[in-house]
Amino acid sequence: MSWNWQEELKEVVRTAVERKLNNLGLESQWENSASIHGLVYTEPVRREEILLCRRKLDACKKSGQSFEQAREELIEKLSERLLKFLLEIKRMEMERLLPYTIISVSDLTDDLSTAHYVYLSGNPSDREPLVSSIREELRKLSRKYPEQLPDGDVILPREYDMTFIVGFINHFYGRKN
Repeated sequence: MSWNWQEELKEVVRTAVERKLNNLGLESQWENSASIHGLVYTEPVRREEILLCRRKLDACKKSGQSFEQAREELIEKLSERLLKFLLEIKRMEMERLLPYTIISVSDLTDDLSTAHYVYLSGNPSDREPLVSSIREELRKLSRKYPEQLPDGDVILPREYDMTFIVGFINHFYGRKN
């Protein structure tokens, strides 16, 4: 039996999304999910991420789920969605369907993707440039390829987690088990 890197990647993404959701203060979001007032922020999060969690948690609350059930469901759905997006982007890059790289790295751009390199050049003080560049590219791609990459419902993990995930995908994608 051979090692399945996709299953390992799925766990890595799930752990990273769970860590990000813990950083969003999910329990406080659960308690306040019906209201957009008094959003609970922790550093660094985005308003749309909190509102996404609030909407999902409110729907779970209305269906009678407990916080723990809602939390697990949210982690699972957001992890699957992020993994699907990242693998689809990598597939599109490998098939040369994209004019530049978003995940794949190059020696020409100091081991960064083209999108990450360009974003970092224009925003050198951004504390999470990889996450920001991927978020920006996801928006563009979801408009250009709505069937493959539908817009919305994505939580991107913290910079160090995304760096590891992207490195993992770049290392193993396309290799035989």
